Amino acid sequence: MDIMRAVEITEFGGPENLKLVDRPDPIAEPGHAVLAVAAAGVGFFDVLLRQGAKPDVGTGTVPGLEVAGTVVGVGSEDDAGWVGRRVFATTGHGGGYSDRAMVPVESLVELPEDVSSHDAVALGVNSLVAAASVERADVKAGERVLVRGAGGGIGVLTTQLAAARGATVIASVPDRSVAQRLYDLGATEVVGVDAVDPGPDNRYHAVIDIVAGSDVADFIPLLRPNGRYVISGVVAGVPTPDFGMALFANFEQSWTISALSLSSAPSKTAAETFALVFADLREGQLKPVLHGTFPLEEAAAAHATLESRAAFGKIVLTV
Repeated sequence: MDIMRAVEITEFGGPENLKLVDRPDPIAEPGHAVLAVAAAGVGFFDVLLRQGAKPDVGTGTVPGLEVAGTVVGVGSEDDAGWVGRRVFATTGHGGGYSDRAMVPVESLVELPEDVSSHDAVALGVNSLVAAASVERADVKAGERVLVRGAGGGIGVLTTQLAAARGATVIASVPDRSVAQRLYDLGATEVVGVDAVDPGPDNRYHAVIDIVAGSDVADFIPLLRPNGRYVISGVVAGVPTPDFGMALFANFEQSWTISALSLSSAPSKTAAETFALVFADLREGQLKPVLHGTFPLEEAAAAHATLESRAAFGKIVLTV
């Protein structure tokens, strides 16, 4: 029996509960492939798993929803053509923090030769969320768009995609020392995290909110008439139960608010979206932004960095 390394959640709680263990290599089931993992993404969903926020997930779980690497086995002869190809994939169930990961064949996306495994993961699921958010917000050229959480893994991509549509992007971040980096990605203005009314002439056609939290209701009134507010992340927690009252208190403004989850929202398949993402990458309209890489055995440090909210861009585990 071949043995691999994996990082599992030994107890629910802090990052220190992520431990490196030995496990048997997975054997591909029908409809699945096994990857030799080169890079695994670290995201807030992994943090929620580690904290025990998902009641159907127990201790002993290996986090990691997105990986890049090489296909080394498949469960069906019909899929044999994938063996040996470099791919990005979503696991659908965790398991990415490991030397080998089993993933659904339908999630495989072949990587172009000029896209590294680390860059693929830096784009990864975040690029799908960013693309779906910009589409849901119906961002148009000339519009003013506020991106809350613009410095995170989703935010840096959302900023670029909105700017590529010709929007004036206002990037909201807790640390303005990253302002120049956001300007380089296409932001026109960089602001702090407080809900400051820019005045009637400068209010926003759309807000893409990756942060959420208790002050969502303070940001909704910063919309122009017929403005769109899209919540695509809850890094700071869910809004207060009465946040929607801002909508009804300003009923005549005809604002719309929507939540966006990849489990139900995308209008394209992952492969179709990635084809567009890679095209944007080649044309210089989009670039992956890595905060940094950590070896697999330092997954706990990667989580601590992510939770500090000091990261600019994506955190990736190198396997």
